[in-house]
Amino acid sequence: MIPLIFVALAALVGLPSHTGRLAAAHTTEATAKTPRDGPTARGGLISKLKPAAPLDPLAVAGDVELFAACLATGLSVHGATSAVARTADAQTKDLWETVSALLGVGVPTHSAWGHMKGHAGLEDLAQLVIMSGQSGATIAAGCHRICTSLRAEASAHATAQAERAGVFIALPLAVCFLPAFIVLGLAPVVISLGAQLL
Repeated sequence: MIPLIFVALAALVGLPSHTGRLAAAHTTEATAKTPRDGPTARGGLISKLKPAAPLDPLAVAGDVELFAACLATGLSVHGATSAVARTADAQTKDLWETVSALLGVGVPTHSAWGHMKGHAGLEDLAQLVIMSGQSGATIAAGCHRICTSLRAEASAHATAQAERAGVFIALPLAVCFLPAFIVLGLAPVVISLGAQLL
Protein backbone atom coordinates (compact mmCIF):
# COMPACT_ATOMS: atom_id res chain seq x y z
CA MET A 1 0.00 0.00 0.00
CA ILE A 2 2.77 2.46 0.93
CA PRO A 3 4.74 1.91 -2.34
CA LEU A 4 1.54 2.63 -4.25
CA ILE A 5 1.17 5.93 -2.38
CA PHE A 6 4.77 6.87 -3.22
CA VAL A 7 4.21 6.07 -6.91
CA ALA A 8 1.07 8.23 -6.91
CA LEU A 9 2.94 11.10 -5.23
CA ALA A 10 5.81 10.79 -7.72
CA ALA A 11 3.34 11.02 -10.61
CA LEU A 12 1.64 13.99 -9.01
CA VAL A 13 4.83 15.92 -8.32
CA GLY A 14 6.49 14.95 -11.57
CA LEU A 15 9.44 12.98 -10.29
CA PRO A 16 10.75 10.42 -12.75
CA SER A 17 9.43 6.97 -11.98
CA HIS A 18 10.81 3.56 -12.85
CA THR A 19 8.23 3.08 -15.60
CA GLY A 20 9.11 6.49 -17.02
CA ARG A 21 12.76 5.47 -17.36
CA LEU A 22 11.77 2.22 -19.03
CA ALA A 23 9.52 4.03 -21.47
CA ALA A 24 12.28 6.53 -22.21
CA ALA A 25 14.70 3.67 -22.89
CA HIS A 26 12.35 2.19 -25.48
CA THR A 27 11.76 5.36 -27.52
CA THR A 28 12.49 5.10 -31.21
CA GLU A 29 14.92 7.23 -33.13
CA ALA A 30 12.02 9.07 -34.78
CA THR A 31 10.55 10.30 -31.51
CA ALA A 32 13.80 10.91 -29.64
CA LYS A 33 14.69 14.55 -29.05
CA THR A 34 17.96 15.93 -30.20
CA PRO A 35 19.86 18.54 -28.20
CA ARG A 36 18.90 21.14 -30.82
CA ASP A 37 15.20 20.69 -30.02
CA GLY A 38 15.60 22.76 -26.88
CA PRO A 39 14.52 22.02 -23.33
CA THR A 40 11.46 19.95 -22.60
CA ALA A 41 8.64 21.02 -20.36
CA ARG A 42 9.13 19.57 -16.90
CA GLY A 43 6.77 18.85 -14.07
CA GLY A 44 3.93 16.50 -13.44
CA LEU A 45 0.28 16.96 -12.74
CA ILE A 46 0.79 19.87 -10.32
CA SER A 47 2.55 22.03 -12.92
CA LYS A 48 -0.22 21.27 -15.42
CA LEU A 49 -2.92 22.24 -12.94
CA LYS A 50 -1.41 25.64 -12.11
CA PRO A 51 -2.98 28.25 -14.35
CA ALA A 52 -0.64 30.63 -16.08
CA ALA A 53 -0.75 34.13 -14.68
CA PRO A 54 -2.72 36.36 -17.05
CA LEU A 55 -0.57 38.86 -18.88
CA ASP A 56 -1.49 42.50 -19.34
CA PRO A 57 -2.93 42.63 -22.88
CA LEU A 58 -1.66 46.18 -23.47
CA ALA A 59 1.89 45.18 -22.54
CA VAL A 60 1.70 42.15 -24.82
CA ALA A 61 0.30 44.34 -27.62
CA GLY A 62 3.24 46.71 -27.18
CA ASP A 63 5.69 43.81 -27.37
CA VAL A 64 4.05 42.42 -30.51
CA GLU A 65 4.00 45.87 -32.11
CA LEU A 66 7.71 46.35 -31.35
CA PHE A 67 8.41 42.88 -32.78
CA ALA A 68 6.59 43.81 -36.00
CA ALA A 69 8.42 47.15 -36.22
CA CYS A 70 11.78 45.41 -35.81
CA LEU A 71 10.90 42.97 -38.59
CA ALA A 72 9.75 45.86 -40.81
CA THR A 73 13.15 47.54 -40.41
CA GLY A 74 14.89 44.42 -41.69
CA LEU A 75 15.90 42.58 -38.54
CA SER A 76 15.74 38.80 -38.53
CA VAL A 77 13.27 37.00 -36.28
CA HIS A 78 16.08 36.31 -33.82
CA GLY A 79 17.20 39.95 -33.89
CA ALA A 80 13.63 41.14 -33.36
CA THR A 81 13.08 38.79 -30.42
CA SER A 82 16.37 39.95 -28.88
CA ALA A 83 15.32 43.59 -29.23
CA VAL A 84 11.92 42.91 -27.67
CA ALA A 85 13.54 40.86 -24.88
CA ARG A 86 15.69 43.85 -23.90
CA THR A 87 12.72 46.23 -23.65
CA ALA A 88 9.84 43.91 -22.73
CA ASP A 89 7.55 44.35 -19.76
CA ALA A 90 8.55 42.48 -16.59
CA GLN A 91 5.72 39.97 -17.11
CA THR A 92 6.86 38.93 -20.59
CA LYS A 93 10.61 39.54 -20.37
CA ASP A 94 11.45 35.94 -19.41
CA LEU A 95 9.38 34.53 -22.28
CA TRP A 96 11.06 36.75 -24.85
CA GLU A 97 14.53 36.07 -23.42
CA THR A 98 13.91 32.31 -23.55
CA VAL A 99 12.78 32.42 -27.18
CA SER A 100 15.69 34.68 -28.12
CA ALA A 101 18.23 32.43 -26.41
CA LEU A 102 16.80 29.30 -28.02
CA LEU A 103 16.79 30.88 -31.48
CA GLY A 104 20.35 32.08 -30.85
CA VAL A 105 21.66 28.56 -30.27
CA GLY A 106 19.87 27.19 -33.33
CA VAL A 107 16.79 25.52 -31.88
CA PRO A 108 14.11 25.00 -34.56
CA THR A 109 11.50 27.74 -34.75
CA HIS A 110 8.56 25.58 -33.65
CA SER A 111 10.45 24.41 -30.55
CA ALA A 112 11.75 27.84 -29.59
CA TRP A 113 8.39 29.56 -29.93
CA GLY A 114 6.64 26.71 -28.12
CA HIS A 115 7.37 28.50 -24.83
CA MET A 116 4.79 31.14 -25.72
CA LYS A 117 1.92 28.64 -25.50
CA GLY A 118 -0.77 29.44 -22.99
CA HIS A 119 -0.26 33.21 -23.11
CA ALA A 120 -2.89 35.26 -24.92
CA GLY A 121 -1.48 37.15 -27.87
CA LEU A 122 1.96 35.59 -27.59
CA GLU A 123 0.63 32.16 -28.54
CA ASP A 124 -0.98 33.72 -31.63
CA LEU A 125 2.32 35.40 -32.47
CA ALA A 126 4.18 32.10 -32.05
CA GLN A 127 1.79 30.37 -34.46
CA LEU A 128 2.20 33.25 -36.90
CA VAL A 129 6.01 33.07 -36.80
CA ILE A 130 5.98 29.27 -37.16
CA MET A 131 3.64 29.48 -40.18
CA SER A 132 5.76 32.26 -41.66
CA GLY A 133 8.87 30.12 -41.27
CA GLN A 134 7.18 27.28 -43.13
CA SER A 135 5.49 29.30 -45.87
CA GLY A 136 7.49 32.52 -46.09
CA ALA A 137 4.42 34.67 -45.46
CA THR A 138 4.80 38.16 -44.04
CA ILE A 139 4.35 38.63 -40.31
CA ALA A 140 3.52 42.35 -40.08
CA ALA A 141 -0.17 42.11 -41.03
CA GLY A 142 -0.73 39.28 -38.56
CA CYS A 143 1.04 41.25 -35.83
CA HIS A 144 -1.24 44.23 -36.51
CA ARG A 145 -4.28 41.94 -36.21
CA ILE A 146 -2.99 40.52 -32.91
CA CYS A 147 -2.36 44.03 -31.51
CA THR A 148 -5.84 45.18 -32.52
CA SER A 149 -7.39 42.12 -30.91
CA LEU A 150 -5.42 42.55 -27.67
CA ARG A 151 -6.27 46.25 -27.39
CA ALA A 152 -9.96 45.54 -28.05
CA GLU A 153 -9.86 42.85 -25.35
CA ALA A 154 -8.25 45.28 -22.88
CA SER A 155 -10.84 47.94 -23.71
CA ALA A 156 -13.72 45.49 -23.25
CA HIS A 157 -12.26 44.34 -19.93
CA ALA A 158 -11.89 47.94 -18.70
CA THR A 159 -15.46 48.74 -19.75
CA ALA A 160 -16.77 45.65 -17.96
CA GLN A 161 -14.91 46.61 -14.79
CA ALA A 162 -16.31 50.16 -14.94
CA GLU A 163 -19.84 48.82 -15.36
CA ARG A 164 -19.29 46.41 -12.49
CA ALA A 165 -18.11 49.32 -10.33
CA GLY A 166 -21.31 51.20 -11.16
CA VAL A 167 -23.36 48.26 -9.91
CA PHE A 168 -21.33 48.05 -6.72
CA ILE A 169 -21.79 51.79 -6.14
CA ALA A 170 -25.56 51.43 -6.50
CA LEU A 171 -25.77 48.62 -3.92
CA PRO A 172 -25.23 50.86 -0.86
CA LEU A 173 -27.83 53.25 -2.22
CA ALA A 174 -30.34 50.42 -2.47
CA VAL A 175 -29.46 49.12 0.99
CA CYS A 176 -29.70 52.53 2.70
CA PHE A 177 -32.06 54.77 0.75
CA LEU A 178 -34.70 52.27 -0.32
CA PRO A 179 -35.58 51.24 3.27
CA ALA A 180 -35.48 54.89 4.32
CA PHE A 181 -37.88 55.79 1.50
CA ILE A 182 -40.23 52.99 2.54
CA VAL A 183 -40.12 53.91 6.24
CA LEU A 184 -40.29 57.70 5.82
CA GLY A 185 -42.26 58.02 2.59
CA LEU A 186 -44.59 55.09 2.05
CA ALA A 187 -45.26 53.95 5.60
CA PRO A 188 -46.85 57.25 6.78
CA VAL A 189 -49.07 57.35 3.69
CA VAL A 190 -50.21 53.74 4.18
CA ILE A 191 -50.77 54.33 7.92
CA SER A 192 -52.78 57.51 7.31
CA LEU A 193 -54.88 55.82 4.63
CA GLY A 194 -55.43 52.84 6.91
CA ALA A 195 -56.46 55.12 9.78
CA GLN A 196 -58.98 56.95 7.57
CA LEU A 197 -60.49 53.68 6.32
CA LEU A 198 -60.87 52.17 9.79
